[in-house]
Amino acid sequence: MEEIKNVEILPGAEEVGLFVSGSAVDRNVLYTCKDLERLEKPETLMFSVFDNHGEKESRDIEEGQGVLLSSFLSEAGASNVEEIKTKSIDGFESIVTEMRSKRYYFPGLKEENSDRRERREELVSFFKNGNKVKFYPHPTIMFGQQGLEDKNKDFFAKGIKAVIAGGKDRAFWVKGDGIRCNRYFSLDQLFELDGIDTYRAQRVKIEKKDGVCMETWGVTLPKRFWEEVEQTDLQAVIRAVSAEGTGQEIPDRETCWLFFTDESKKHLGFYDGEHVMENFAGIQIGEISQAKNPKILRVPQTDAANSDFYIRVLEKKQEIARYDYSFEELRRDFADLMGEEEYYYYNHNMNAGRGGNRLVTTHGWYLAGLLECLPQIPDREFLESGAVLFQVFTRDTYKEKIALEGNELTAYQFMLAYEQDQRTETGVEQGDTSAWADAEKCFAPIGGNTVFRIYCKKSSANPAVYKNVEGITVELL
Repeated sequence: MEEIKNVEILPGAEEVGLFVSGSAVDRNVLYTCKDLERLEKPETLMFSVFDNHGEKESRDIEEGQGVLLSSFLSEAGASNVEEIKTKSIDGFESIVTEMRSKRYYFPGLKEENSDRRERREELVSFFKNGNKVKFYPHPTIMFGQQGLEDKNKDFFAKGIKAVIAGGKDRAFWVKGDGIRCNRYFSLDQLFELDGIDTYRAQRVKIEKKDGVCMETWGVTLPKRFWEEVEQTDLQAVIRAVSAEGTGQEIPDRETCWLFFTDESKKHLGFYDGEHVMENFAGIQIGEISQAKNPKILRVPQTDAANSDFYIRVLEKKQEIARYDYSFEELRRDFADLMGEEEYYYYNHNMNAGRGGNRLVTTHGWYLAGLLECLPQIPDREFLESGAVLFQVFTRDTYKEKIALEGNELTAYQFMLAYEQDQRTETGVEQGDTSAWADAEKCFAPIGGNTVFRIYCKKSSANPAVYKNVEGITVELL
């Protein structure tokens, strides 16, 4: 039964400073940047910091001032937090596992002395070494070390805008034969529909039929959102769909709003300036076809000893199948699944640390295409529907092994690349194969510990590039 009588969008958008969400919290909590600036920051803690991303190791002591992460999680009613994922305003994403493990501050880190140590909780820090953190008031998150050799600097995410505790909160879907592929959006993506650097929300006043009014937060569905869902049939009818399956045609895409309908900020409503849908599920573009293409099984024949890339399939955390591919077999027997794709992303380490944009054109195999050939994956909708999680595994120690939802494989076009044309605006970065304005692409083999890299269409180098790839795992849920 519809309980909302009226929806009013209040003027003026506010920048979201931090959004805490996830399956491990009872209620999602939103802090504006103004809220963060007003917070009392009672904790001043020292951290030992170990880093070896460059050519030599770095061991240092840093001071942070802020609020314990546990305070934010407690405010959200968090329970049994085993891992968190952080997202930063520049597109950086990081995952930290073993959240219940003990972490320490080692005063003697520089001398590699562990005689003295102090327990350290995770700190959401607004000041570091007496100065405002980069991207203030968006904070930096600081972690202790599990041991002297723990490279905890890997997890010091700057400018965090979102903390996801446990799994993601599924927000809504976009489906239909009028778009390139089905899309699924989580609540932590809600405020970045207009771009990762525009994390904003607008206050919404809700009046219920019993006369009760409440203020909540909402976002418009901007032009960038409609571009990202990649509508292929411009004549397709667009509908908002409720969880019960009822639909409401959307005559004007520019008047669409999504807003939280409850105090827990776990559920969304839809508003088009006239109609309200309280239990919003998603947007249908065109028709949702039940027709299935006939499945063609194609299983590799390479043994593990000669493997250049593997796919492990898990169910209930146990391996039920493993498939190994040699580079030669991929080129010979899976040539029809090869493609060329262009990836454009921001790299923090380029231009002498000042950052810059990188354009990479790759040749390789779409991961979704390889998975569709396997007997455990019935079709693409199975991947996109949330029925699987996948992880990328590499032979280096830097890249976090982030667990991702299967729908990201098609949404962001994950590709197993074996050669690339790589260029930057300066044309002098390590690994460049062409000048920025060159019309001719100069492809070069992937260099590294393995034959492959995996690229995806994310906005920054951290989630967009997986170097030294050796395989993936796919977990059936």
